[in-house]
Amino acid sequence: MSMWFFDETGEMAEYQRLQKQVRAVEGEYLELRQVLREARVALSADPEGEDSQARVRYLEKRLKDLEEKNPWLLWETPIEVLLFAPPHG
Repeated sequence: MSMWFFDETGEMAEYQRLQKQVRAVEGEYLELRQVLREARVALSADPEGEDSQARVRYLEKRLKDLEEKNPWLLWETPIEVLLFAPPHG
């Protein structure tokens, strides 16, 4: 056993499972934000377009739902640091 947690992360199945889940959610979140940005640009080019308005509303709703289910997406500190880093001091 080593002194630091990060020396053993490759051996820990629980950590790897958590990391895989976190990366999947983060990937979906990033993709939604990028698609929403593009949809907002399209909406600004055609503010009266009903399709663009509906797409932006839909993407905003999906993003909000994802943020509500995974509030750590909005935290400033990565979840790995919060869960596994040694205490400061």
